[in-house]
Amino acid sequence: MYPVLFSVGRFQIYSWGLMVAVALLFGILWVGKTAQKRKVATFDQIIDLALYVIIGGFIFAKLVHVFYEFETYRHDLLAIFSGFSGSFFGAVIGGLLLGVYYTKRAKIDTWRLADIVALYVPLGHILGRIGCLLGGCCYGVVSARPWALPCAASDHLLRHPTQIYEMIGNLLLFAVLLLISRRQEKREAGYFPGFIFWLYVGFYCLLRIVVEAFRESQIFAFGWLRTTQVWSLLIAVVVFVYIGFRMKKRAGKEQHASSKVYR
Repeated sequence: MYPVLFSVGRFQIYSWGLMVAVALLFGILWVGKTAQKRKVATFDQIIDLALYVIIGGFIFAKLVHVFYEFETYRHDLLAIFSGFSGSFFGAVIGGLLLGVYYTKRAKIDTWRLADIVALYVPLGHILGRIGCLLGGCCYGVVSARPWALPCAASDHLLRHPTQIYEMIGNLLLFAVLLLISRRQEKREAGYFPGFIFWLYVGFYCLLRIVVEAFRESQIFAFGWLRTTQVWSLLIAVVVFVYIGFRMKKRAGKEQHASSKVYR
């Protein structure tokens, strides 16, 4: 494990923090370039949006993490302000709330931009999980599998490398979203603004359900199900029902419009 990559005097460079910074930098470049190409927003607007998303993401990531790990912080409240640990779901919620606020304020098409952002989130998440692997957090349960690794900062036991599982899952998710996004650009029919975004949310929730089954966690909700799995399942069901409803509604409108043309 390399939680601290290197030090400059008393200043330490943490692997997780560095990888998150790299992910944000590349995210701004990827989203900014694509948004300009599709004439959704200017590059300067994407930079401003990133500031709002970063602030909201860090605040809510910490809040949700403290909520889940309240017993850990209950006896040492000052520990809340130490370290960089946080909840990914919290970061998404906070970033989404302030991001939407900015798009409304800047009069940007929120859902068209959300589709672009969602396309590159899996790549940023891969970089973040590299930081987790180097830092020894978000590790799996003890395992005797041939691919098990000593991936926890707290011990040297062989465990499921859930950080790598999630990297592979996010890479596949990016490939699927990229294919659908390119198809969407060529053929608007059947899709709706925000389709890629909601598809990402649904697929990522399914990915987390699988990964959490191998992840070290003491937060159980119902029997063997972890709290994160329950929330992911509920969100996935709602999202896919919503996608089905929107696509059916759009298909009905397109069919109605085509029938008028041929009358």
